[in-house]
Amino acid sequence: MSLPPRTKYGGASRKLLLAFDIGTTFSGISYSILDPGKVPEIRPVTRYPSQDHVGGDSKIPTVIYYDEDGKPCAIGAETLKEGIEADAEENNWSRAYWFKLHLRPKSKAAMADRDEIPPLPPNKTVVQVLTDYMKYLRQCAKIYISETHGTPFWKSLEDEVLYVLTHPNGWEGPQQATMRQAAILADFIPDTAEGRSRISFVTEGEASLHFCLSNGLSINSDGNDDSGVVIVDAGGGTIDVTAYRKLSDHSFEEIAIPKCMPQLDSG
Repeated sequence: MSLPPRTKYGGASRKLLLAFDIGTTFSGISYSILDPGKVPEIRPVTRYPSQDHVGGDSKIPTVIYYDEDGKPCAIGAETLKEGIEADAEENNWSRAYWFKLHLRPKSKAAMADRDEIPPLPPNKTVVQVLTDYMKYLRQCAKIYISETHGTPFWKSLEDEVLYVLTHPNGWEGPQQATMRQAAILADFIPDTAEGRSRISFVTEGEASLHFCLSNGLSINSDGNDDSGVVIVDAGGGTIDVTAYRKLSDHSFEEIAIPKCMPQLDSG
């Protein structure tokens, strides 16, 4: 039995939900318009600034070029422009990439791989780089949604947007706190209890499970059945492995400790 139909949104007023999947090498945005009494539809952002020449895509590089003053001069899809590498070399720009991995838990295993993670640009912290990238993603979402649904639609909802941020398995309170801090600095939310409540986190393993279920994966729901599923999310910087089984009430539970392993040699 696959994932049951989505339930109708039970809120009292219309909301906009933005989901940001900031990957090690590529990132993407999805959104959903939550209308009371209606079943939400998940939609991808498929067009980004500077990407028109390649016809658009739902994923963009998780890359930022900084100039010598530390200001972003090319982010995401902008880093794919023809001649950008020559511009970077000529103007002595610094390239921030794989920066998400600087958030990894400081376990012994992670520390052993830390020397393989590219350094951040001069005088930049991971929070500053993440903030710059999140500002860019939100601006991309604003442009796309305004062009698709109209500027009045965006303006009517932008002050109360709900956000979902993904992160690898095994990232917990400290990593979520850092991502939330970057979201505040990127003007996603105000630094208040109400503002912080508008950000939710989901592991990449759980997000992958729901994607698979939404696209036809079936798991038996007999409570006496030992069948389950192993989800392997082979990303650019990490490989997340999670095992689930389906319960009789259609919910899911993990049946093994989720794993997050480095994949630093993928480029």
